[in-house]
Amino acid sequence: MRIRVNFERPVEVCYIGHIDLTRVVTRGLRRTGLPLKFTEGFNQRVKTEMGFPLSVGIIGEDEYFDFYLSENTPEDVILQSLEGAFKNILVIKRIKPVSYSAPSLTSMNAILTHFLYGALLSDITEDKIEYVLSNIMQKREIIINRSRKNIVKSKDVRPFIKELKLLSIDGSNVTFLLPIYFTQKGSIKMDEAKNLIKQSGIDVNFTYTVRKRTMVVYKGKVISPMDF
Repeated sequence: MRIRVNFERPVEVCYIGHIDLTRVVTRGLRRTGLPLKFTEGFNQRVKTEMGFPLSVGIIGEDEYFDFYLSENTPEDVILQSLEGAFKNILVIKRIKPVSYSAPSLTSMNAILTHFLYGALLSDITEDKIEYVLSNIMQKREIIINRSRKNIVKSKDVRPFIKELKLLSIDGSNVTFLLPIYFTQKGSIKMDEAKNLIKQSGIDVNFTYTVRKRTMVVYKGKVISPMDF
């Protein structure tokens, strides 16, 4: 039995990395008392499939993981067990059994929608903000440099920006809408997106980011991971 879990990573635990979140999920599943399925081999572990990585410091309101049971179990029992095991850690929103033949979450391309919240540090009109964002979207390429193990590589991140808009502005408080593509060829990091906005002429201090929605591309259609 394969179970897909839709959950929230709240602000209280948003500063743990993806690997640590995987450990949190594994330990939480062990606490459920459900008939879990384990991987084979000498070092057996709970069989899970995590969803799309969520950067440190980002709140996730539409996150996913799959796990497996060795026995058929009523859905209400599974949900109650998960809610108890993850109380005050993750918010379990809903669950759904999915077919073993369904593709893994991260094997599919995705559209991940973010809200970027910040405070403007200098006077700038709404029209000027929209003009700057429009100019970013009109660029054919956006080259950024990524450094790893003292090796610097250039990457064009423009293909991964689906949209960039001003969502709201209230005094100095500002919110940007940023849906990005997460593909097998890569994506754009939130820090890169924030720096791009700043370097384009918007003097803003970003306070926090929320990933609001996760959608996947399956057979040419954009659907929720729960639609399988």
